[in-house]
Amino acid sequence: MVVIKDSKNNIINSIGGNYYDRLYDYSKIIGYSIDEDNELKIEFNPDRPDLYSFFALKENMKIFYDNNYRIKGILNNSNIAIIPDKHILKERPYLLSFIAEGKNIGNNFQHIINYQERLHDIIGKNRKKVSIGIHDLDNIKPPFKYTMAKAKNLEFTTYDGYTGSAYDILNRHEKGNEYKNLIKSRDSVPVIFDSENDVMSMPPIVNGIKSKVTVNTSRFFFDITGTDFNAVRSAFYLFAYEMSYIGYKISICNSGNNLSNIMEYDFREIYIKEKEIKDLIGLVPEDIVTPLRKMGYRCEISDYGYKINVPGNRIDVMGPVDIIEDIAKAYGYDNIKEKKLKIYNPGKPDKKNDNINIIRNILTSINYQEVRTFVLTSNEFYNGLNYSSEAYIENPKSMDYSVIRDRLYAGMLNFIRINKRNGLPVKIFEIGDIIKNGNQYTDLCIIYNNSKAVYSDIYQILNYLNSRSIDKTITIKEKKHEEIIDGRGGDITVDNNTIGIIGEMKPQVLSNFEIPAPLSFIEINLDKFLSYLNKN
Repeated sequence: MVVIKDSKNNIINSIGGNYYDRLYDYSKIIGYSIDEDNELKIEFNPDRPDLYSFFALKENMKIFYDNNYRIKGILNNSNIAIIPDKHILKERPYLLSFIAEGKNIGNNFQHIINYQERLHDIIGKNRKKVSIGIHDLDNIKPPFKYTMAKAKNLEFTTYDGYTGSAYDILNRHEKGNEYKNLIKSRDSVPVIFDSENDVMSMPPIVNGIKSKVTVNTSRFFFDITGTDFNAVRSAFYLFAYEMSYIGYKISICNSGNNLSNIMEYDFREIYIKEKEIKDLIGLVPEDIVTPLRKMGYRCEISDYGYKINVPGNRIDVMGPVDIIEDIAKAYGYDNIKEKKLKIYNPGKPDKKNDNINIIRNILTSINYQEVRTFVLTSNEFYNGLNYSSEAYIENPKSMDYSVIRDRLYAGMLNFIRINKRNGLPVKIFEIGDIIKNGNQYTDLCIIYNNSKAVYSDIYQILNYLNSRSIDKTITIKEKKHEEIIDGRGGDITVDNNTIGIIGEMKPQVLSNFEIPAPLSFIEINLDKFLSYLNKN
């Protein structure tokens, strides 16, 4: 998940109280979640990267609620050029750039730095596919040159004051150590020079001091370089639109590409028919044009059906299905009447599902609530824990959904973190699939979170579950686990077979998930547990 957050006062100062109040209503349309404690946090699914800022939310709410439809594109042409030469083509061959001009960035300085890093993570895959350089245009002299240079011969001062050769920076500077593996050749490095041969940037590592931006910068030059053209174009449009939302005039620079093709991606055409709409959402709204305009598209009736023009920062839109989904959102899912499914081939229950329903009914009978968390998580979920599977997404849309879970409780802890304003006690369980050490299992996790949640609380639940289902002799063998307080839990065994763990969660694990109250839990391999039920 992608999270944006700030204090209520800062958000109101940025977008106004009227739009702040509409954030909750708009969440029901778009599908993000809001958590308000000491600060307001908005958690997005990874399908709308164009909304990952409060400025973007405001602009899209203006379109939706105020009918302030998006008519004109944001891109102008600039006479400034940044030209790549043939030496760079094998290293980081793709380049786009733009200029943003307006007032001093002031209080929004940190925002654009945070947004830059957000795009590095989401689009750039930690700068592997894309890196973004931000420069003070008033301190550098165009035209600019993008080329390769010998690492030991190239000397410059980084934006934070480190002076040395590019070779030294790669091996001694913090950013060099972190990202040097992204450069194929250690002998030569990518570099962007201005017309006075001063270093502006060594992508994807670090910027030079000459072009350093400050709170007083009002004219920005953005270089967006990478190894994947689609990712570079996505980052270009997301950042260009973001700067326009803040109030800057945007001009695209000549970067050796066919600029007409790049600019045509903004408000690109997609056609849809009424039949496609009806097939997907079950009805055709009387007015289709208005809902689409409220969702930020240009729309007009054509001989084919409807011609839709898609803004460049809507990188999630790949075809008619994505647009029809937005029609349903604008029309309102609650306004779409339910219909009975036409079932032609009756099935029969799976025995395993029948047994799982037995477990589910036992737990709900004692007021435990079932939850469902995401199968895909991020490495951050395992902070302080050992991730015991190598199952991960090779090319994830978001780093927040990059690894396949190896346990249920991590996602459930995040569920408690998001919903902690609902108060205590929390009594929840989840039944779901995991991958552990390369094998897929179905697990059951039960959590009791309260001001005095101790081992005996969850042990009672285990005994009750056992007596109502498999009715076997269960033994707890004390054993150290990374997530359990020493001496407060161990392995759950049946007939000397380990089927899970039980105990009180370590305070450090709870702290990682911002959970202040104690918590006891069970996580068992449900496949092993149900095998005893089948024997009985």
